Amino acid sequence: MAIYLVSDIHGHYRVLRAALNRAAFSPQRGDCLYVLGDVVDRGPQSREALQYLLKLRQTYPDRIVLLKGNHEQMLQDWLEGKGDANLYLRFNGGDATVRSYLGHQSLRRAFMGGLPAPAVQEKARSYILSRYPYLLPSLASLPLYAEMPADPASGTPAALFVHAGIRPGVPLAQQRPEDLLWIRQPFYESYRGETVVVFGHTPVSILPGYTGSGVWQRGSLIGIDGGAASWQGGLLLVEWPSLRYVYVPVREIYPTPRIHLR
Repeated sequence: MAIYLVSDIHGHYRVLRAALNRAAFSPQRGDCLYVLGDVVDRGPQSREALQYLLKLRQTYPDRIVLLKGNHEQMLQDWLEGKGDANLYLRFNGGDATVRSYLGHQSLRRAFMGGLPAPAVQEKARSYILSRYPYLLPSLASLPLYAEMPADPASGTPAALFVHAGIRPGVPLAQQRPEDLLWIRQPFYESYRGETVVVFGHTPVSILPGYTGSGVWQRGSLIGIDGGAASWQGGLLLVEWPSLRYVYVPVREIYPTPRIHLR
């Protein structure tokens, strides 16, 4: 049995499947998968990626753990008619996710380029919620973190899996959802705790002192976001606790950049 971690898939369903295949991931044989958020947005197959993981979790509920990322929260907010639609759809890749859920070509075209009118957004929202009634409850119920107990027999320390990080000095039970989903520098530049924290959200390539290969490590911190939010990045599938990894570049699976990868 192996435990795998992945984060920030960003709609690259085929990249995810390629990484899992190369690692010979098999929940049938007892393998576990922790997804540290941001399954959706930017890439072309958010619906396929999220549906695949939700179905996998339904089949193997004790082996698949899906955590909420800031992009799942933004999608949830948009479906509930809350949040900043312009920020989500135009600048955070939400338009790509909405298109992946729309079957009507006229509606799909409205979400290419500019910000659709509120009435068009409402029509798209109604279509998605009626066609995929499980989507909103699934997003709303995603946990914000997962705890991995220490294993004294193997020497593996206790670990916390979370999308963005935690606010240093604040007890876990008192952490704000906004920090767990969005925090960057105040976390990875200041955290000095003993508990190992594995996180995504910030691509390893821009974390301080990154060597250019595999995961990022500093003290008790481990970053695993391979940068699949852009065509120049990729997906890191990391085995826990060995930190052996499979890396699949986005451009290997999607050779041509897509206009929505921004």
